[in-house]
Amino acid sequence: MSKIQQLKLFFNKERLIIIGVVVVLYFNALKNGYSLDDSIVTDPNNLTAQGFKAIPKIFKSFYIGNTGDYQFDYRPMVKIAFAIEHELFGVSPKTSHFINVVFYLIALFLLYGNLKRLFQNQNDQIPFYAVVLFAAMPIHTEVVTSIKNRDILLCFIFAMLSLKNYQFFYESDFKRWGKAILAVFFLYLGIMSKFDALPYVAAIPGIFLIRDSGKATWAVLSFFLLVIAFYVFKATRRGFLDLEEANRLYYYFENPMYFEKGLSVKVTALLNSLGFYVVQCIYPIKQVCYYGYDTVRVVGIGPYGYVGIVSVPLLAFGLIRSFIKKEIVVFTGLVMFITSVSMYLNFVKPAVGIVADRFTFFASAGFSIAMVGVLFNYFNFKNARPNNFKIGGIAVLLLFAVNVVSRNADWKDINSIIDADVNKYPNNAYLNYKQALNLVKFVETNAAQMSIEQRKPLLTKARQHLEKSIEVEPNYANSRNYISYVLVYLFNDFKAALPHINHSLAYKTTPELLFYKAIVMRETNHKDSAEIYLKKSIEMDNTFYNGYSLLMYDYNAAKDFQKSLDMLNAALEDGIATEQIYFGLAKTYEAMGDTARAKENFREVIKLNPANPEAAQKAK
Repeated sequence: MSKIQQLKLFFNKERLIIIGVVVVLYFNALKNGYSLDDSIVTDPNNLTAQGFKAIPKIFKSFYIGNTGDYQFDYRPMVKIAFAIEHELFGVSPKTSHFINVVFYLIALFLLYGNLKRLFQNQNDQIPFYAVVLFAAMPIHTEVVTSIKNRDILLCFIFAMLSLKNYQFFYESDFKRWGKAILAVFFLYLGIMSKFDALPYVAAIPGIFLIRDSGKATWAVLSFFLLVIAFYVFKATRRGFLDLEEANRLYYYFENPMYFEKGLSVKVTALLNSLGFYVVQCIYPIKQVCYYGYDTVRVVGIGPYGYVGIVSVPLLAFGLIRSFIKKEIVVFTGLVMFITSVSMYLNFVKPAVGIVADRFTFFASAGFSIAMVGVLFNYFNFKNARPNNFKIGGIAVLLLFAVNVVSRNADWKDINSIIDADVNKYPNNAYLNYKQALNLVKFVETNAAQMSIEQRKPLLTKARQHLEKSIEVEPNYANSRNYISYVLVYLFNDFKAALPHINHSLAYKTTPELLFYKAIVMRETNHKDSAEIYLKKSIEMDNTFYNGYSLLMYDYNAAKDFQKSLDMLNAALEDGIATEQIYFGLAKTYEAMGDTARAKENFREVIKLNPANPEAAQKAK
C-alpha cells in the first residue's frame, strides 16, 4: 500500500469530521493572547524562553516558582514542550494556541484509534460518536484555550499511547514485551507531564478485565507492571530535585479540606465534588477559571452533593451490570470515568481550588464513552439510526458549540477571563484579588492618557475587590500585600494601609512590606521609626534599592550627607555595584556641591546603563 493510500485510509470520513468539529469549535481561540497563569510557561524570564539549552535545567527545576520561597510540582515534559516550541517558533501566543489545538486533535485521534481497536466487535460507529461527543464538550475549553493547560493535553496523549501499546501487548497473549515496556514508558511520560495520568495504572488493566475473564491474573500483574511508571517518576524527581525545598502555602478559600478533618467531611467533599463533575460533563452551568470555597462546598452537602448522592449508586450499578452483561463499551467508559475522577474527589487528598474544569478532562472521556454505550444499548440499532436520534445529536452539538465558542472568547486575555468570571461568584477571594490586580495595572499602564476623574472610579473599584477578597479570606497574603501597595501609593491613605501592613508582617516579613511600613511612619510624622524600617528592609535584602533610595533622600534632605555616603559605600563593599547605588552616590555628592565626584559617579552609571538620561547629561 502506497503512502498516499495509507493517508487516505487514515483520514477517513470520521476523522475528517472530527477535524471539522475541532476547527468549528476552536477557530476563534487561535486569535487569543496570553491569559491566566500562562506566564508559568511563556514568561520571557522563564526557562522555556531559553529554548533547547534550557532542557537540562528544566529537569532540575520545579514546575512553579524559581526560589525555595515558593516552588512546587514537577512537570518537566510540559516545560520541555514549550522550550522546543520557543526555540523553533519564538514566544508567540498565536503559535501556542495553534499547537494546543493540534495537540487536542492528536489526543482525539489517539482516543479514536484506541476505541476502534477496543470495540472492534461492536457497532463500528460507537468510537466515532464517543469521540465527537468528547471533542465537543464545553468543559474542555479551559484545557484547549488556556495555553498553560497543555500539560493535560500532553498527559492525555501519553496515556493514550500507553493504552495503545498495552492493547498490542494484551492481544499478543502477553508475549510482545517490547510493547509492555512502551506502555510503561509512555505512562511514565504522562505522569512527567501531570499527575492526571496516574489513574491509568488501574484503568488500563481494568478495561481489559471484561474482555476475557480467564486473563484476570494478567490484569492484576499488569497493574503492578504499570506501577513501575509511577516509581520511575518518583526516582526521577528525587534524583533531580531537592524535595525539601518544595514549598506551597494553602489557604482556606482554596480548599477547606486542608484544615477540616474527619471522615464525615471527606464524604461530603467527595459527594459535592462528584456531583460537580457529573453536572459539568452533562452541561456546565456556570464555568469559571477558579472555583474554590463558596463556589463549590466541601463542608456540608450543597446542590452538587445531591447529584453526587444519586450518582454513587448509579455508577456502582452501571459498573457491576455492565461487567456481568459483558457490555464492554459502558464498562470501559465507567472504568475510565471512575478511576480518573477519583483523583479529584477531595477524599484522599484535597485539590487546590476544590474542583476545576480541567480536572474533568480525563474523566469526561470515560463519561462520553459510557453515554454512547448506553444509547446504543437502549436504541439497539444496527446500521440505521432513528431521525430523532440524529436530530437530538445535532441539537446537543449546536448547544455545546455555542458554549465553547463563547467561552473561548472569555479566555482572550487575563483581563477578559477575570471580567467574565468575577461577577459569577462575588465571594470568590481569588477572582476578587485578580480583578483588582487587572484594574490597577490598567490604570498604571494608561495613566498618561487618563484624567484623575477617569482613574479614580477604577481604583476605587479595585480597592473594593481587595476588601471583598480580604473579607472572605482574612489571611490571604496576596490581597493584604496588594491592598497595602494600593493604599500607600495610589490612595495615600496611610491610616487605612497600616492594619493591612501589620497583618501581613505578622504572617511574613518582606522588604516590600517593611518599605510600606516605613512610608506610613514617614508620612504620619514618625521619621525615626521610618528610618528603622528602611534599614531593616536593606538588612533583609541588601539589593533592595527602594530602601536605599528613600533613606538617601531623607538623609540628604536633612543635610546628613555622611549617612548617605556610608550607607551607599557599604553597599559597594558588599558587591552591590549597581546603577542605582552609583546614581545615589552621584546625587548625594551633587547635593553636597562636590561636582567632580558627582560626575565621576554619573560616569559609572553610564557604564552600567548608557540610556540613563540624567546621568548622560550630568556626566559631561
